[in-house]
Amino acid sequence: MRTLLLTIGVFVVTATLYIGAPFATAWGIREAVRTGNSTFLSYAVEWPSVRETLKPDIARIALNLPDPEQDPVASGGLWARFKTYWGRGAVERMVDKYVTPEGLTQLFTLRRSYRDYISGDDDEAKTTPLFDRIARTWARVKRAEFTGLTTFEIDMADKYDPTRLYRGKMRLTWLGWKLTELRVRLLTTARNAIEGIADAERGALQ
Repeated sequence: MRTLLLTIGVFVVTATLYIGAPFATAWGIREAVRTGNSTFLSYAVEWPSVRETLKPDIARIALNLPDPEQDPVASGGLWARFKTYWGRGAVERMVDKYVTPEGLTQLFTLRRSYRDYISGDDDEAKTTPLFDRIARTWARVKRAEFTGLTTFEIDMADKYDPTRLYRGKMRLTWLGWKLTELRVRLLTTARNAIEGIADAERGALQ
């Protein structure tokens, strides 16, 4: 009986560590960006593949291009192709420059400085207890699931823009879980749709 209980205990602990590990890595990446821990970021993220998966989405957002999955006709239009041709190279160079262990922390620092000194928002890490910060971050998680024994996906809404969704893919390696892909999706909420219909109706009546 004691051997059985020990086996069950080991299994439970192992399963808990296995399930919790990708979440711990995701939190670690977030904190490493915030604190400027480029050493952790260098081995927790596969930067070449993350940059390549980010480039199309960043270009689409920066150049205000239609999403090919939602509007394939508009995305293949002449104006969309023109903007893609002239602007995509600049966006991709920006991604290559800043989506690195050092560059990402610099961008985060600039964004935090703006919110601290221009918008008047304080850094929550200085004023909010750790468990409250974890709870707030978890509240922004829209989906988290294992897609295989060694693969994991997580969808998280942007802290300041709930219509922007970050979709990360992680893979288990000999060194632990690593972020291998990152994509950005702009969501159309029911509220947006209702407001759009109301605006259209008001325009028709004017």
